[in-house]
Amino acid sequence: MKNFTRAFFFLVAFLLTASVSMAQATYPTVGIIGSATAKGWDASTAMTAGTGANNHQWTITLPLTVGEAKFRANDAWTVNWGANTFPAGVGTQDGPNIPIATAGNYTVTFNDITGAYQFTRITSTANQLQNTTTFNLALLPNPASETMRVAYDLPTATTAAVSVHNLLGQSVRALTAVRQGAGQQEQRVSLQGLTAGIYVVRLQAGTQVQTARLLVK
Repeated sequence: MKNFTRAFFFLVAFLLTASVSMAQATYPTVGIIGSATAKGWDASTAMTAGTGANNHQWTITLPLTVGEAKFRANDAWTVNWGANTFPAGVGTQDGPNIPIATAGNYTVTFNDITGAYQFTRITSTANQLQNTTTFNLALLPNPASETMRVAYDLPTATTAAVSVHNLLGQSVRALTAVRQGAGQQEQRVSLQGLTAGIYVVRLQAGTQVQTARLLVK
């Protein structure tokens, strides 16, 4: 009887340890997928993991349309999370599709241990950055991936500064301001290291500003 009791407790301890280990598994990738995303149900859009103790917290900023979405690990359906609440909830394994009720740009967070998620809609900095004149600003190409040309017309000689901002208003690229003459001008911007998504390119010439949207793919 003692041997049976001891074996039983060892079995329980093993199962509890295995359950905790599975619950805290570290996934190489976690992404968001669904009809509300640009890739639809064909492929996941990778999220970015936190560092250190926050490596189970995943984040992404992306445009979403009205539709549905889920989270899944390793771009496969073996491990996936869903729920029927929006903009926040707790996803469960093989849970229902998350209903995206309103189109817009969102910062999405997800915890692969607790299943907790949050969709936070953000306002484009295009409405926040001053836009008082027109320089025939053009982004070439757009969408872009590695580099782009920022082309514009200056009515008079002035100092021109180009910067790239995410949808939270944070500067992610800033070129050194240069003195340029009147006429057609351009500057090249490296996009390497930027996460795919929508950005705002800001041109300041003297005291005047113009902005344009850029899609990084």
